Amino acid sequence: MSVKDQQRFRVLALLHERHITAREAAEMVGLCVRQVRRLLVRYRAEGAPGIVHRNRGRQPAHALTRELVARIAQCLAEPPYSAANNHHARELLAEHEGIEASVSSIRRVRRAAGLSSPRKRRPPKPHPPRDRKPQAGMMLLIDASKHHWFGPSRPPCHLLAAIDDATNEVFAIFRQEEDTVGYVLLLQQVVKARGVPLVLYSDHRTLFGSPGCGSVQPAPSGPGVQFARICQELGIHQSFANSPQAKGRVERLFGTLQGRLPIELELRDAHLIDDANRLLPGLLKRHNHRFRKTPDSPDSAYRPAPDTDVLRHILALRFPRTVANDNTVSFGGRCLLLRPKPDRSYAGKTVEVLVEPNGRISFSHHHACIGQGPKVRPPASVRPSDIVADLPTPSGPTPSPEPPRPRREPVVVRPSPDHPWRRSTVRPPKQPTVQSNQPVGG
Repeated sequence: MSVKDQQRFRVLALLHERHITAREAAEMVGLCVRQVRRLLVRYRAEGAPGIVHRNRGRQPAHALTRELVARIAQCLAEPPYSAANNHHARELLAEHEGIEASVSSIRRVRRAAGLSSPRKRRPPKPHPPRDRKPQAGMMLLIDASKHHWFGPSRPPCHLLAAIDDATNEVFAIFRQEEDTVGYVLLLQQVVKARGVPLVLYSDHRTLFGSPGCGSVQPAPSGPGVQFARICQELGIHQSFANSPQAKGRVERLFGTLQGRLPIELELRDAHLIDDANRLLPGLLKRHNHRFRKTPDSPDSAYRPAPDTDVLRHILALRFPRTVANDNTVSFGGRCLLLRPKPDRSYAGKTVEVLVEPNGRISFSHHHACIGQGPKVRPPASVRPSDIVADLPTPSGPTPSPEPPRPRREPVVVRPSPDHPWRRSTVRPPKQPTVQSNQPVGG
């Protein structure tokens, strides 16, 4: 008997001997009068054992069997389940092993087996949360995370992600490096799926805007900042965070994805960036369904996306060039031919070389397409030298190089002794003429 059962036994004994009333006994044990009278009946019939609850010592009907507990402990001790936290392990066991168990059961089995959760909980810091935006599309937080997404034995790569501040909807793409083209592809994914957002909230990286700016900066129109120019043409306002805590939602998102995505990719044998990008839409669909938030307003702040041709023109990387007399432009150390109409020439004019994320090159003059160029292997780079490195080599036989000319020995020409160069330029002085005074006829 527990301490509570012993107290009830003494109170029921006093009630049975009529030393106290049922109402007084109910106040002493913290029960209602009706329940005290039921306990009194069991006390008179069975004595002290009648006070103990009937389910004490019995196994609950929904309890896990010993075989199931041993199976769960064996799964949690082996990879990849050993790297998952309790909530994620419950989802993985239900999906891949057919084991239905609660999070608390997973936690108890883990502790009983001497296993610890891989996710370490740090004490919270006093950072007051910012209220969410009331509508979807009002603000998207973007950032990148470098991590061993395909396992500790493989080189790390970057995951570029954007999360809606109001709904927690996530868009992401894997890239080898955190570059401008990756963020352009991420923005293209958002625009095609939902529309054009109002604000993009990021850090102070130079690929988002010029350095040395304040917390809020309008998108510059300089030719060197491609991503800022794209945001300006789409009508997206750029806002910059001064600390990681200011964009804490996207920072916490990477903490969640670093614990979930590597295990999901390992279970699907995805060890390359291309394979992971093919599986990522399905994984993000499940993630968004699991962690989606309902905004305060049902209306959406996303604006309709531009037409396909207009969107392709906006998202393309632009490089201004001056056309030579033969209608070619120098791009990354190679000459690209414009191929204009027979009666048209752009010699001496400034055109733009447009490189789309899918690798298509075109030429534009006054926002009008004037020709197509060669296609590179997608996705393109922001450096022209890297773009032309992926251009196909010209077809046809390669001309053999000309043999080097033999070196001629120097010829030494010496003038002859009577050469005019050897004559002295100083003339001798004339001798004076002496006349004799001889008499005539003498």
